[in-house]
Amino acid sequence: MMAIAFFLFALLMPWVLGFAIVKPFLKQRYGYKAFALGAGYVLGWFATTLILRIYDYFQRPFDIYEIVTIECIVAFPLLFLKARQCSIEELRLEKAPSNLSYFLAIMIVVLLLYRLGLTAVDLLSKPVFPWDGWYSWSAKAKAFYYAREISPLDSPHIGFWQLDNPSDTVLVGGYHHPYFVSLIQSYTAMAWGMWSDNIINTPWLGCGIALALCIFGGLRYLGSNLLLATMACYAVVSLPMLDTHISLGSYADLWVGLSFLILVLLFIVALVYGENKLLMLSMIFAIIIYLTKHNALLFVVLVLAFVYCWYLLGGIASTGLLFFLCTALFITKDWVNNELAEMLSLLISHGFKIIIVYNPVADLAWREWLRFDNWHYVFVAGLMSVVLLLKLKRRNHHKSGFMLLIVAAFSSLFVMLIITFFTTKMYDIVFNAYFNRASLYFMPVFTLISVSVYHLIYKENILFLDDFSDEKGSNS
Repeated sequence: MMAIAFFLFALLMPWVLGFAIVKPFLKQRYGYKAFALGAGYVLGWFATTLILRIYDYFQRPFDIYEIVTIECIVAFPLLFLKARQCSIEELRLEKAPSNLSYFLAIMIVVLLLYRLGLTAVDLLSKPVFPWDGWYSWSAKAKAFYYAREISPLDSPHIGFWQLDNPSDTVLVGGYHHPYFVSLIQSYTAMAWGMWSDNIINTPWLGCGIALALCIFGGLRYLGSNLLLATMACYAVVSLPMLDTHISLGSYADLWVGLSFLILVLLFIVALVYGENKLLMLSMIFAIIIYLTKHNALLFVVLVLAFVYCWYLLGGIASTGLLFFLCTALFITKDWVNNELAEMLSLLISHGFKIIIVYNPVADLAWREWLRFDNWHYVFVAGLMSVVLLLKLKRRNHHKSGFMLLIVAAFSSLFVMLIITFFTTKMYDIVFNAYFNRASLYFMPVFTLISVSVYHLIYKENILFLDDFSDEKGSNS
């Protein structure tokens, strides 16, 4: 019983540590605690892996009791730091939700907990799936666990079942990939007291919970109402492919998708409200993405660059600049395919090159995104919602947080389409292995399009009614 209690305590400590770090960066707006909990989950695990890396740097064997003690020592004083005060204008006081809104929100939360409960049963009742987890991520975690250090790794791969014998150099597939996910699993196994294929994937369940908290807290922080933010949580967590990654475990893509969602929300809040401290925090999440999957960094940089251009220049100028850059890219594709590809390969990952060439996989993308039930009807909902933006009569929305969310979603989709159709990354043979996993990077953000459009239209209608009331009052 004490062992289980310690295991739960050890798993909660990274979360507490991350929450304590994120909270002082935020202001006391609606949803800030939920967002701090969601973002703190990823940041706390990142801090924990840094502790493991420091242990390895000083050639000290991993000791779970020492590591948990360090987390407690760091987290305890930080918990006394409070979120920053904000004025009444910044708080944007809203009417209390109706009883019906509370009832529907509670029902959605119950459904969400029921779904996550079933996912937990599935996650904790099966071993590591014999694919990339078996081949790389969990294989490294198992080697680190038994060696009690970050062992030197090399290729080719040896059997997953043979990794319980530490040696000077461990042969693991994909050994050049970052260690973030693997160290999380090693820490979990040490907290459990023995290696267990089921237990090491427990943090992936926390990813699902953190994802819901980030969406709820982030939307509320930007000004969404209670019911809409709760509905958005369920819409994202219930996506079949995302749910699969939560219950599958041992893959890095879910952590990239969650980190990218947090990064986008922090970046947008920092731009809209001028909170420069959040820009620094968002850059930490960019580092986390890089240390989770190197090649995801280019995707993040391109999306954030376009969002920032939209914020500074507006929609027409940003779209024109994007068209110009795409044209220049294809005109200079020979240089890009050689010199630039080589530079990016050195910067991003071992041998990762984006070669510009037409890739005829439209039928496969149509199948995965629209015909199969991988993502429900998120694309149809997103595209139909954007059509409703034509109803907006005011043209000063380009700096709104919800408009920037829409821009981030569609720029993510655009980058994904470019990578899919005009590079060799998604060529036919490996399309099924990469496409949906790469889609997971931006899908949580893309799912928020409908909520963002609704909020923009609703806000404009409220402003119109206020203007109409003022005009009517002045005439009388």
